Parts: sequence; structure tokens; C-alpha cells
Amino acid sequence: TRRSSDLACGSRFIIVNANNGKGKIYPYFVCNGRHSKKTGCTRQAILIEDVERMVEKYYETIQISADLRQSLAGMIHAEFDRLLASDSGELESLAKERASLEEERLVVLRAHYSGAISLELLKEEQMRIEARLDDIKGRLSAHHDEYAAARVYLDDCLALLANISLIYSRCDNQNRRLCNQAFFRKIFIDEDREVKVEYQPSYEALCDVQSQANALN
Repeated sequence: TRRSSDLACGSRFIIVNANNGKGKIYPYFVCNGRHSKKTGCTRQAILIEDVERMVEKYYETIQISADLRQSLAGMIHAEFDRLLASDSGELESLAKERASLEEERLVVLRAHYSGAISLELLKEEQMRIEARLDDIKGRLSAHHDEYAAARVYLDDCLALLANISLIYSRCDNQNRRLCNQAFFRKIFIDEDREVKVEYQPSYEALCDVQSQANALN
């Protein structure tokens, strides 16, 4: 069962099972601070099923429309393009160095064939050139892979955000827990039974009202 945090004292909710005297058990969330008498919290116990409905309703408020999903994707992919362009100078420099090293490798080989350098020196030069080439290839690959992976991750996040209310409503408890862990660092239920959250970094900007307005504009 997922746990929430209480805004009054910051303590976690714990589960307490109450018996109605007729053998029926009702599971409640109770503030651990109040239960353990470690705080002066006055938060009343709340049925777990009520909390479930509150969280389910909250997901309805953060689900995005198809237009907003497309706008957010366009805005953030454009930022990826800008970042990639800002790195183009470094990438161009690495590509030129790679071409120069490949040419140098041929020059060294020809020098050995002509008798200008020994086999031992040829091996040393080849090892030096290959090591530098491997480093350049790794940096180029990592650079492109980083942006490619970020783009895919963004699209996955937006796809989930566009359908999260329906997904969450159909999930079992285990998968609801996974959804909550993916979206939120903390879930708060205040005295007025209002849900407030702290988002995971992946969704903090995507669910930010101002960011969404910027994307639409």
C-alpha cells in the first residue's frame, strides 16, 4: 500500500486496521506522529480507499491533452536541437581530428614499408593512434546516444502523461505504486483532504503550469 505524508507535521501515514465490532475490518491511514505521540498533530484517521480516490482524482488534473502533448514535445525537442547545435563546434573538431589520425595512420604505415621507420616504432605509433581514435569514437557515440536517449525518454514520459488517468484507474495496487513512484517524490493529504505533491524531476517541468503555457504559446 502506498504511503502519503501529512502536511501538518510532516510524518508519514501508517496503516491501522479498525474493527467495527462485527468482524469487518476497515484499513485506515493514521499519522505516525500522532499515533506515536511524537508530535502534536491532530490529523484524523482516513480510510485508505478514500485516499486512493483522492489520488486517482488528482491524476485526472495532470493528464494532458493531445495538443499540449504535441506542444510540449515540440518545445523540448527544439531545446535539444539548440543544445546539439551549440555542441556542433566540438563535434566538428573531433571529426576533423579523427580524419587526421586516420590519414596519419596511413602515413606511418607507408613510412614503415619504405624503410623509414622500424617495426617497433610502427607498432608504437599505431597503438597511440588507435587509442586516440577509440577515445574520439567513444565521445562522438556517447554524445549522439545521450541526445537520442533523452528524446526517447521525453516521448515516453509525454505518452504516459497523456494517458495517465486512464492507466492509473485500471492499475492494480502494485502498478499504482509504480505510477506514484514514477511521478512523485511525495504525496501529501492535507486536513481539507486536498492532494498536494512533489514531482519527480522528470515530470516537474512537464506538469508545471507555466511551462505548459509556454509550450502552447
